[in-house]
Amino acid sequence: MTTRRKLFQISGGALAAAMIGSKVGAQVGTPGATPQVEIGDISVLPLKEPGKFIVHTDEPAYEPWVFDDDPSNGKGFESALIYAIADRLGFEKEQVEWGRTSFNASFAPGPKPFDAYLAQVSITPERARAVGFSIPYVKGQLAVIANEGSPVLEAETLADLAKFKWGTQVGTIYYSYIEEFIKPEQDILVFDTNVDSLTALDNGTVDAGIQDLQIAFYVTEVQFPTMEIAGALPAKGSGGGSGLVTDKESELIPYLNSAIVALQNDGTLQGLFDEYLAPPADMKTFAE
Repeated sequence: MTTRRKLFQISGGALAAAMIGSKVGAQVGTPGATPQVEIGDISVLPLKEPGKFIVHTDEPAYEPWVFDDDPSNGKGFESALIYAIADRLGFEKEQVEWGRTSFNASFAPGPKPFDAYLAQVSITPERARAVGFSIPYVKGQLAVIANEGSPVLEAETLADLAKFKWGTQVGTIYYSYIEEFIKPEQDILVFDTNVDSLTALDNGTVDAGIQDLQIAFYVTEVQFPTMEIAGALPAKGSGGGSGLVTDKESELIPYLNSAIVALQNDGTLQGLFDEYLAPPADMKTFAE
């Protein structure tokens, strides 16, 4: 069982670099790509409102992606990332306007009220038929959570995990992973929101759930301290990491891509990963 730690101790430096090693390149993208368009002049950008970069995220937004549920403070991986992207595109900080859209609504068909959306939305072929995506800005890792003392914490393989009752939010990569790779013996219970799925785990309606690894730390340290991280899941499936969501075929996508590539190439993206998302050295990974 993974030793619990305080979320706010995630940091960069030599220890973090040693822990993630060569894995980091795959997590944040490989430097060296060539930007698609020139960036730095906001007058050429196809924006919802001239002079504004309208960005939405989920509510609530969790640490370490957004701190204090306030994306405008620039603290947390995704909050800091947006301000870095905005700077590359030519915006001043005060020209970034934040709003909220629910996670599932962000990739539903139809026009969007934002220029870009981010809340760890995994890029999948199904979602890409309804909305546009930038290139990935991070490739996250999924983790299993369970209540303290649960036999889930002793599981070592995906086959071991199949014995338990699972619950998760509908329409997420979490559900797809459980269905396709864990293949539980019992029906998966689905819930409208992530909070509902966590409540079901807390009250014993289900035995186990999946969260993004970094969100799992916040869940177990802050929201539900009687829960534990059972371990990380092996990377599987068609998800291509998390990207910025836009309108379908948005002309803004090449500019977002160029900004992300620039942040890869100058080390900014790697630095944000090291500061906010570096995984612990003792994390168990379930065997396939």
